[in-house]
Amino acid sequence: MGKLGNVIRYASCLTVLFVIISILSTSALAGSGAGAGNDVKNGKTFETLQKKELIREQIQDRNQTQNVTLGQVQLREGTQERTQLKEQLKVQKSNYQSSRKNFLVIRKQLRSGNYGEEELEITRSYLNSSIDYMIAHLEKVQYNLEQSNGNDTEARVTAIEARISQLQEEKKAIEKAEDLEDFVNATESVRGVWNNVRNSTAVETGQAAGEKIDDFVNKSGTISNKLEKEIGSLNKTGVNTTELEAKLASYNALMDSARENNEAAKKIYNSENATQEEMQKADGHLQSALKEIKEANQILKEIFGELEQYRTENASKTRVRDAPGTEFNDTGNANNTGNNTNNNINNNSSVSGISVNGTELSPEGETNTSSGNESENSSEDGLGN
Repeated sequence: MGKLGNVIRYASCLTVLFVIISILSTSALAGSGAGAGNDVKNGKTFETLQKKELIREQIQDRNQTQNVTLGQVQLREGTQERTQLKEQLKVQKSNYQSSRKNFLVIRKQLRSGNYGEEELEITRSYLNSSIDYMIAHLEKVQYNLEQSNGNDTEARVTAIEARISQLQEEKKAIEKAEDLEDFVNATESVRGVWNNVRNSTAVETGQAAGEKIDDFVNKSGTISNKLEKEIGSLNKTGVNTTELEAKLASYNALMDSARENNEAAKKIYNSENATQEEMQKADGHLQSALKEIKEANQILKEIFGELEQYRTENASKTRVRDAPGTEFNDTGNANNTGNNTNNNINNNSSVSGISVNGTELSPEGETNTSSGNESENSSEDGLGN
């Protein structure tokens, strides 16, 4: 082949080489250009979604934390306020007892007319400490009523505030007293105010406590029905539920008795011109109702302790044999129902935020007996007797 043939062959090879290079360049461009751009775009989109999801989770966590923190703060503040009121009542009671002791020492001198300025100041201190003790008692009752969220809470709280104002006015009159006659008149006035305050407050706190107990007792029926169904379901699976049934029967009997005692107390509280003896009977009925509720809640805990064991066992079986339509899946549904029942009971089984003449109804029906009507009549020793 001559020179011309070699040139043609080289030209053909170059042409093929250029075509290959062109194809490779186009493919490379397609891979590193538009394709890379899509990859970058997709990567950024995914990263953006991740960031958004992370931010959303952070916001949820923050809101949940804030809600929990707010609840904790409110609970802590409520506990602190309750503690402060108890301490205040304790201090005022101590002051009252101390000043009363001093007053009893000079009472004969006052009656005989053989007294001076010092004896009058002891009398003034005694009457003022009596009123301070009464006010501390009413402030504690007021707080308990506010926590009860009863039907007429606002009206009851307003009435107590008015009585506190009455007692504060009596203190002003005592400060102006100059002789024994002024103190005798002030004592009679305080006695009248306190007797009225004590009786009306006893009725109002008793009524509020009755409403709270009513609400709790009524909810116990729903709880009992759910427990009865769950125990019945267990019995059908071959479990011996005799003991559970006996405990549930005891729970129902205690709640029925609590309802009867509460109704008897409400009948007295709602009657006009109830005597002091009748009021004491009403208080006794409420105390009995509270005791029965406490015992019933203890039984309830025992029932749930036993049911929880069965729920755990059934949940394990459900995980092992989870084929659709098996009895274990049905049991699992019953287990969920049981857990819901447990949650309902935890939400409904506390009687709190009110006191029956100083006996505070606390979570799970426990009672904290304090100085209900312990604020004694400031004139029980009688300047005029």
